[in-house]
Amino acid sequence: MTLAGRGLLSILCAAINVMAAAPMRAQAPCEQIRTACKNAGFVQGGAVGERLVLDCFNPLVFGEMPPKRVSRPLPQITPQLAAACKERTLARQSPDENAQLPPQASPLIAREGGRTVYDARLKVTWLADANLAAKQTFGVPNVNKSGSMNYATAVRWVAVMNAYDSGAGYLGHHNWQLPTAPDSDRTCKLTGRHGESFGFNCSGSALGSLYYASLGLREPDSAVPSSQNRVGPFQNIQPYLYWSKSAAADPKQGFVSFSFSTGFQGANVFRNYLYVLPMIKGKLPGTPPASGSHLQANGGETTVYDPITQVTWLADANLPARQTFGLAEINHDGAMDHETAVRWIDAMNQSDGGHGYLGHTDWDLPETGPPDPGCSLKGTTGFGCTSSAMGSLFYRQLGLRPGDSVIASSEARVGPFYNVQPYLYWACAGQSASSACQPNGPDEGFEWNFSLGNGFQGTNLVGNALYVMVYYPDPAPAP
Repeated sequence: MTLAGRGLLSILCAAINVMAAAPMRAQAPCEQIRTACKNAGFVQGGAVGERLVLDCFNPLVFGEMPPKRVSRPLPQITPQLAAACKERTLARQSPDENAQLPPQASPLIAREGGRTVYDARLKVTWLADANLAAKQTFGVPNVNKSGSMNYATAVRWVAVMNAYDSGAGYLGHHNWQLPTAPDSDRTCKLTGRHGESFGFNCSGSALGSLYYASLGLREPDSAVPSSQNRVGPFQNIQPYLYWSKSAAADPKQGFVSFSFSTGFQGANVFRNYLYVLPMIKGKLPGTPPASGSHLQANGGETTVYDPITQVTWLADANLPARQTFGLAEINHDGAMDHETAVRWIDAMNQSDGGHGYLGHTDWDLPETGPPDPGCSLKGTTGFGCTSSAMGSLFYRQLGLRPGDSVIASSEARVGPFYNVQPYLYWACAGQSASSACQPNGPDEGFEWNFSLGNGFQGTNLVGNALYVMVYYPDPAPAP
């Protein structure tokens, strides 16, 4: 819940006092608050109730009531410090526009009984359900049961959404659209081969503004806490992208990755933050002999043998979240860039005094192998790539199909939004949030996307399956 005006000040005044200024004087207001949250035990990518941004920073700065499961008291800060941080946050996207906002205005305001969210920064109204397509396809084919879809399907789904109810549109609005992303964004860290801006910190796009400015998240944190689960003999599989050892066909595209959210295999630049599932070629000495073709958990359920690919997997599909082997570059949720993934595997093999993790020194990243005729696109790209180790695990052993997620879709609440997926969302080219989607993407066969799994903005093949959030331009201030 978001509070404004005197309500925000009264909540803050009742809850906080002046902190010792000496150790924080050199920091900017928002950094002071982040430091206070860290000192109080809140962490980026932590469990619900312990998240630095959603459970500490946002309640202090924006007056959003923390969830019931907050595990520790909020730190004490002054109302002046909170107000200064909030002012800077609101000014981050567009100082001229944000100067028109009332001093205590909230950037996100729930409307229509919580079904929509007015974004005062972008002057748009978002649909609060961040994965409506999972339960409402509007009769559009090719929407996966998880809610993901390719770009052409996303465009059709939005069009039918606007034509819903005899043309009145869903919830009485017929100008819903995909979020826009400008080709040139000075807030981004990287530039592509055609001059397009991409990478982390891209707050000039609609989804980037939502992630970085309105929700106050910071790369490479996921908007949704990492998943703790059991899938067959595995545990903690993340419905996201995993690194492979194999370089992309075009070296500029980085390394091949595999999605356990959709079953898509494709390339990712090495600077992105993905997860790691270690493996060892062959069957481990001393384990029971293989029988049949199904997955076989070895003693202690720490490793899993796949007789189809003749690979032994680590059963914990997100070990780095709790075991970094001394590497500080790994995010709290276990994600890391490719260079760190290689170094983490090396450290894994050198651990335990050189005996290696679980007594093995030949752990490695999985490979994709040669071009796969089963891939829906050329080479090693697309759905149905069963020749790679992770592709075989997804399709043959776990019995999943293209577009399936390894675990059920997220129902997580993030601020005023719900059903937020910690994955990639479609976006489109546009000069501003109120601009219509341009017919052509950043490159032939590609469109924009933004990750609520780590804050990375990039482009994606239009045949991939991503999730959809929508809004409609709404210049009128929220009541």
